[in-house]
Amino acid sequence: MVVVVAGVFVFAGSRPPEDGTSDDRLYGIAEQLKCLQCVGESVAASQSPLAVQFRDEIRVRMDAGDSDDEILAFFSDSYGNEVLLDPPSSGIGVLAWLLPVLVAGAAVVGLGFAFTRWRDAAVASGGEPDPDAGPRIDEVQTVGSVPGGARRDASSGHGDDAVGGGLGGDDGDSGDDGDGGDGGGRARARGLAALGAVAAFGVAVVFLVVANSGERGDGELTGGIRGSESSPDSGVAECQPVAMSDPQAGIECYDDVLEEDPEDATALTYRGWAHLRAGDADTGVADLERAVELAPELADPHVFLAIAAVDSGDFERAGAEMERFWAADPSEVAVSVVRSEGLERQIFFALMSAPTRDCWQLAAQEAPSGEIDQPFLDSLGGCLDLVLAADPSDPDARLSRALAHLGPESSDVESARAILGSLLDEDPADSDALALLVSLDISEGDLDAGASGLEVLRGLPRGDAAFLIGDAAALDAALEAAREAGGDPGDG
Repeated sequence: MVVVVAGVFVFAGSRPPEDGTSDDRLYGIAEQLKCLQCVGESVAASQSPLAVQFRDEIRVRMDAGDSDDEILAFFSDSYGNEVLLDPPSSGIGVLAWLLPVLVAGAAVVGLGFAFTRWRDAAVASGGEPDPDAGPRIDEVQTVGSVPGGARRDASSGHGDDAVGGGLGGDDGDSGDDGDGGDGGGRARARGLAALGAVAAFGVAVVFLVVANSGERGDGELTGGIRGSESSPDSGVAECQPVAMSDPQAGIECYDDVLEEDPEDATALTYRGWAHLRAGDADTGVADLERAVELAPELADPHVFLAIAAVDSGDFERAGAEMERFWAADPSEVAVSVVRSEGLERQIFFALMSAPTRDCWQLAAQEAPSGEIDQPFLDSLGGCLDLVLAADPSDPDARLSRALAHLGPESSDVESARAILGSLLDEDPADSDALALLVSLDISEGDLDAGASGLEVLRGLPRGDAAFLIGDAAALDAALEAAREAGGDPGDG
């Protein structure tokens, strides 16, 4: 306990500052967060896509002036207490911190009572307290192993009756020399019993705290992604960490859960995901489709079905599953993983017309920076002009050409607007064209037009290019920021 307490003080004295935007502070916060895509790693140590995204989010919130506690609270609210490596300082988390101290305190009190009884027993027997006269483990085991104390304890110097009276509780006489030994034996036995009870209580409570410290919050990523659908009592929480490291063992764990409740949609979802990761796509898809049948409102099965469809080359189905995923109001954890895995990007380019996709690939090869910068857009636009000359009706090429007109160094807003207007004339429900037009309105200060377009966009399915252009939520945030920066709508 001295080492533990000293360690706490050292840790408290060496914590990074809770203000500013230094890398030390960033990694100090990241070390307190669990990598939800890893096994036994912190966000600070991991290079997984989600951990990188978490670190980026920490820096954004540091730049915004949030304190360490506010940043940790954001992650806890978004992903549940499972994302915190340290127990929370409230609720059952307090026990995890206080139990070692409480158990140690109880043990000290127990020892105090025990030593007092041993000393009193020694004094009552006419001797002086012997600091080395405590019970030896070999004595306790030897005497306690014989029913009724029917053998002589050679090391104690007492006869058979003394042993019987001291631990057997039968015929002890309170008047002779053996009585003092009997009393000392009883005192020692009570002391050991008290200490045993304290230790047993401590172990039991610590076990309960550890068992319950895995309660899931509103969102968690273990062995896949999930929202807030599964019940803490369903058994899924115990299976998910297993499935993360060993899909086959996870399948067996989910089998046990489903044996008790064959219609547990969350267990079916994650058993299906485990089957996919184990290479059994047919069984995995069957589980996922059954989960959707039982609980159409769940978001996660659709992501896993989309992944299975991408793996099999069925991008049309993958796109349809992602549309259902977004319509199901997914958790932040699920959204984060979809983005970190680049699932939308894969589907977007796979469904794109071949000539347009070739232009994107050519631009990527000619722009070694790997970013959508001005050279990239110039190369993309030049290639798309040739595609549109051959087929002016290609909607993918037209949307991409509108994007290419909007470079950071050189832009042709009027041409981009003309293309977007023609796309919306043909299909008013073209979410991607409308989102890009709303983005233009906001960036040019026409906030009334932006708000009007955004109202329509909210009622449409999420566009295939939303990961690139922005969805309704991102554009709504941009509109509010523009209003705060530029005054009333339409002023700027």
